[in-house]
Amino acid sequence: MGLSADQVSLIGQVFESYVMEHHRDDILAILREADEQAHYPVVVDALTLFETNMEIGEYFNAFPSEVLPVFDSALRRAALAALQESADPAQLSLKQNLHARVSELTREHIPKSKDVGHFLSVTGTVIRTSSVKVLEFERSYICNKCKHVFVVKADFEQYYAFCRPAACLNEEGCNSTKFMCLSGTTSSPTCCRDYQEIKIQEQVQRLSVGSIPRCMVVVLEDDLVDSCKSGDDITVYGVVMQRWKPFREGARCDLELVLKANYVKVNNEQLAGVVIDEEVRKEFEDFWERHRNDPLAGRNEILASLCPQVFGLYLVKLAVAMVLAGGVQRTDAAGTRTRGESHLLLVGDPGTGKSQFLKYAVKIMPRSVLTAGIGSTSAGITCSEIHYGTLCPCSIMCLLQPINPYRHDWNWLAEFKKTLT
Repeated sequence: MGLSADQVSLIGQVFESYVMEHHRDDILAILREADEQAHYPVVVDALTLFETNMEIGEYFNAFPSEVLPVFDSALRRAALAALQESADPAQLSLKQNLHARVSELTREHIPKSKDVGHFLSVTGTVIRTSSVKVLEFERSYICNKCKHVFVVKADFEQYYAFCRPAACLNEEGCNSTKFMCLSGTTSSPTCCRDYQEIKIQEQVQRLSVGSIPRCMVVVLEDDLVDSCKSGDDITVYGVVMQRWKPFREGARCDLELVLKANYVKVNNEQLAGVVIDEEVRKEFEDFWERHRNDPLAGRNEILASLCPQVFGLYLVKLAVAMVLAGGVQRTDAAGTRTRGESHLLLVGDPGTGKSQFLKYAVKIMPRSVLTAGIGSTSAGITCSEIHYGTLCPCSIMCLLQPINPYRHDWNWLAEFKKTLT
């Protein structure tokens, strides 16, 4: 069951009038851009849109995958209308790659199988990004009998695999099974788009005690590609979908839940750079002026305020503080560079506060990733990756839980070393 023609027409008309009323300036700004082949987003507030017409909200919640393309088509019609009504159309050019990005629907936890087909948002931390790839999303075929040309779209649920049609799709009733793919001879650039996959993890500070953060793959396309990087706290708005690899005889079918993104909002952009104003600089200078004769006392005062929920352990706090502060990269006479950042490995019994130090490091660093792994290796590994810049090296803080003394299998050590690389 899907949307009828009347429902599609209603959705298109309502959304077109909405964007003309609330986003006319955004559309005109896009029409003034010089690049006609680029992809341009228009961010739409979902709550305001649904208040305009509640029936649209019901359709959107029930059939998000069908409604979103209707929004894009209505946005292109609105752009054409704005171009025709403009007083100076010579300065404007029509753009075809317009996308409606829906926002303001919040959720904190990774969705489950019951959420498949629903549009929702997930807040998490980016822990992995793949390279940007070129994706072919449709192919054209021509029937050898009736010469009818039809388009076959890639199946998202099968990792964008193309399923060859069984017969000609001509509505006049041609059932020929012989046709040729035109994309192999004259490939059109409009059949390809940018594609990237990222993996996000639930934010640890929002989970209950003892909960292990879950991860989810997010698919980015077109203008959403390269919109975030590892360590960013983001909110992803999209449709929960499932996918599997093509079936093979004798192989098990692995089903995977993914989020096909419609809009990505980076929440920590304001923390990307550390801005030191005069007040902070003066406070820093006054602090060390007071401890000019005894700098170690100033150091101890700083350590006392580091991770205050853990009592004592000043030597461990000193090591954590040194990793957080980082160092200066050195270059010798031969041109060899030595990084200034160091790694830290904490090994200790349960209940000694190792995880507290890592959570505190994640809390005060603007870009960091906290991950935990407990598997068949009998080692619980927690790794807090602290970035000091986009292109700079990073410091890694790790802890190792007690190892089973009765197990003499050291294969876990190789896995642990892979985690650090």
